Amino acid sequence: MPYFVFRIAADRQHSLLGTYEKYPEAKAACRDLRAKESPTDPTAIRMAFAKSEYEAKRLLSEKRTPSSPLEEWEA
Repeated sequence: MPYFVFRIAADRQHSLLGTYEKYPEAKAACRDLRAKESPTDPTAIRMAFAKSEYEAKRLLSEKRTPSSPLEEWEA
């Protein structure tokens, strides 16, 4: 399964930036893209591991339930 890298805008629109077969490649791409952005830019760079682009978008857009009390406190 590939890794999908998306830019998520403030209005929750996902735009695919790249697809990678290996995690280190996807991680490096995310780091490079984040380094090029300005600190005031409201977009986010996110990565998802999924079978398809549609599945990756769904995973990134669904609200996760906290798995621990610490995560719940941070949210």
